[in-house]
Amino acid sequence: MKLHITRPTIILSLFLGMNIFLACSDGNDDDSDLNPASDYQVYYIDSENGRDTNSGFSEVSAWRSLSNVDSVSLLPGDTIKFKRGSSFQGTLYINDSGEEDKYIVLTSYGDSSDQAPVFTNTVFNPDEDQYGNCIRLKGDYIIVENLYFEHTVAELRGNLGFPVMWELGAIYIDKTASHCIVQNNEIFDCGVGIKSYGAYALITNNYIHDCNRILKEWSWGPIAIWLGGDYQEVSYNTVINYSAVDPRISWGPDSYGGGADGGVIEIDDGREPKSNIEIHHNYTRDNQGFIEVTWTDLVQNPPYTDFSIHHNISDDYQQFIALWCGSGCRIENNTVIRRKKNATDWGVFNLTQYNGKNYVRNNLVIVEEDIEIFPGGSQQTSGANSIISNNVFFAASGELNFGMEGPGNNPIISDPLLSNYENGQGPNDFYLSASSPAVNSGLNLGYNIDFNDTVIPKDGLPDIGAFEFK
Repeated sequence: MKLHITRPTIILSLFLGMNIFLACSDGNDDDSDLNPASDYQVYYIDSENGRDTNSGFSEVSAWRSLSNVDSVSLLPGDTIKFKRGSSFQGTLYINDSGEEDKYIVLTSYGDSSDQAPVFTNTVFNPDEDQYGNCIRLKGDYIIVENLYFEHTVAELRGNLGFPVMWELGAIYIDKTASHCIVQNNEIFDCGVGIKSYGAYALITNNYIHDCNRILKEWSWGPIAIWLGGDYQEVSYNTVINYSAVDPRISWGPDSYGGGADGGVIEIDDGREPKSNIEIHHNYTRDNQGFIEVTWTDLVQNPPYTDFSIHHNISDDYQQFIALWCGSGCRIENNTVIRRKKNATDWGVFNLTQYNGKNYVRNNLVIVEEDIEIFPGGSQQTSGANSIISNNVFFAASGELNFGMEGPGNNPIISDPLLSNYENGQGPNDFYLSASSPAVNSGLNLGYNIDFNDTVIPKDGLPDIGAFEFK
């Protein structure tokens, strides 16, 4: 039987033989943490030493499992703390809402040297609304932070349609949720790391890494961050090695590519228009592309507008951005390294919407292996009418191939003289040297801080790329 816990009385409905008792849990509890006059409560969960008959109101009276949380009526300002070293399976639903100045918080506690609380879920059964989610947010003003997620659902088989696939995600922000924050978490080998439909969501400072499994056999690869709604912000995340490479991966007889799939960020679900998505200050490496914005799923050519993609550093495969559908988007002040090539390659800026008038400005682009910079694509032969200006382009090997557009106005076609390009394995390896032609060569586009939070402009005009030299 579920426990129903209210404030300040604790009602534990326990079946002991044929009797139901009213109790305040066992004699080891210290309920002094429960303050009837307070407008918030802290709950503790310890999978090693907790007991589900405890009150949950202190570390010494922690619960053991997630089951009690389903029966708690969370109020604005409440916190659920999971002990470091604990592990949990299944889906935790948070249906209640916080307020603008009183978030409901899911976080960790305990010795910082111990493993962050581990969450996993491999149960996928759409008939029972099970999609392998670890935490599913359905309320407003909720924070998920300082947790660890691993080995969730991937390698799905069968004829699964978009509405089913769109329910995946280790952390899932539902359409009913708004103003939720997912921050400071680590996500390892999850088919979909974070999925967000919720308006005004902030996904920031997470480390998402190492998933090389297919997501759907044999057509989809793993996705680190998946956006299905507008008014989203994705910032300061590090994403490493989200890519599935297999010759069996195919998107049908008319598909554009095949053999590899996956990537950092995907934006789709054309049932609703999308705008006001900002993606900035992220570092990504060895993924199957940085951003893909699809043009067809249940709806073809949906109205996607006004995305802002700036101050990211991408050292990935396949593409920096595949904007199959999108207009009026700002792609600015990114440092894009395209030196890796595998079975599927879409160039650097694959902008295909006819007359999309997307802005490509102040970007620093280094390519190798003759990778095209503006390849276009099967949906358009010309006429994207991108607004291209003040970018640095350099071929570290091979030739520069601008493809269907570019180089635009005021291009700099020269070695940008980065600090450690040849051995680059981290963002600061792509920092500008003092003599770089990117210094003081950018347009003033209104940005205030660079990738390292240096003020823009530091001296004179803004620099080109994600870094402002200092």
